[in-house]
Amino acid sequence: MSDALTRFVFEGAAVRGALVSLDVASREILACHRYPPPLARVLAELLAATALLASSLKFEGSLTVQMSGDGPVSLLVVECDHALSLRATAQWNAQRAAALAADASLAALAGGSEHARLVITLAPNAGPMYQGIVSLDSGSVSAMIEHYLATSEQLASRLALATRDGAAAGVLVQRLPGSGADDDATWARACSRLDLLAADDLLRDAPPHAMLTALFPEDDLRAFRTAEPRFACRCSRERVAGALRIAGAAEIEAALAERGDVEVVCEFCNRRYVFAPDEARTLFAPSPAAAARH
Repeated sequence: MSDALTRFVFEGAAVRGALVSLDVASREILACHRYPPPLARVLAELLAATALLASSLKFEGSLTVQMSGDGPVSLLVVECDHALSLRATAQWNAQRAAALAADASLAALAGGSEHARLVITLAPNAGPMYQGIVSLDSGSVSAMIEHYLATSEQLASRLALATRDGAAAGVLVQRLPGSGADDDATWARACSRLDLLAADDLLRDAPPHAMLTALFPEDDLRAFRTAEPRFACRCSRERVAGALRIAGAAEIEAALAERGDVEVVCEFCNRRYVFAPDEARTLFAPSPAAAARH
């Protein structure tokens, strides 16, 4: 496998799709933290699903899938932007997570649908943000995403996901608005093919176009240029410095008194940023221009 996302359409029918494989990106993201196995599997599935959703964004910005609940996993966040840069993080109780079954569902991780929610946020770099709430009643990540697309975007969709040893893959097909009776056979055939898919069918080591031919052998597909999803955290020393300024000088002085420096760890990539006392205090020093005015 490699990291690749390929969008495609069924020729002569109002049906489109996208195929994604995440090998390096998914493994790198999961390696940032020692996730319990059930959580790592669900995160990998969500990485593939989020990349597929983000591949159809009509704007420059990001798509975020966030779960919060009172179960073994209290928070789970997966982000993907229009350039297919991915990152993810989660917060969990180690003792409760250790008791989860290997095939635990997202709802089980969250503590049940009554006490948890899944929110999908579309955030353009310019323009209003949109949020949709997804029910956790469905048993699988794919069923939850299908429900979201049907209710929020009014698109009939079918999604298949597979994971193995940290790698993830998925295929999404959608019936476009304006489709008619002439498209029924193509749509039914595409759905039937996804129903018959096994995990090994999606996790094969094959180029995207060969994968699509194998997945939909009876259909004429037109595939677009393949894009490369990747792990890319947006944290930086400058962003952390900005966050420290927001925290305030009093909190920084308290951290310096406690440990002698200020350390901030990115929740996504686990990178550590350390600020020595002089460097931390400089964040609150007036700029030369401001000092000259006084």
